[in-house]
Amino acid sequence: MNNILIIEDESLTRMMYRNFIHQIVPQYNIYEASNALQGICLCFDKRPQLILLDMMMPMYNGKLIIDILEEGIQKKIISFKPKIIVISAIETIEELTELTRRLTVSAVMPKPLPFETLAEILKFHLRIDINEEVIL
Repeated sequence: MNNILIIEDESLTRMMYRNFIHQIVPQYNIYEASNALQGICLCFDKRPQLILLDMMMPMYNGKLIIDILEEGIQKKIISFKPKIIVISAIETIEELTELTRRLTVSAVMPKPLPFETLAEILKFHLRIDINEEVIL
């Protein structure tokens, strides 16, 4: 289950995350979704260990993904529990506080996310050593 899922509506941001993550953990499969519905389908199909999730997307936001995954886990419909890293421009303290209390959310990070921070997130949540030669 060495899968990472990036759910982000901005294609350039997805590409930058994918390329950087591939440098850090080339042994992981990296999947991308440009909206929440694609993200949910990929979650159930690929069972990612880690999800980078943008909260603000057209039609359905990242909260839908968190809600569906948490309900599935609580009702024992799904047997995996991915770590979700929310990467978003959080506007209020209330929103930030609510996200940090969610069952599946491991971290909430500001957008744009610096690559140094992303490297540390990967190192911590995937329990890996980062190659010092990776260009941050």
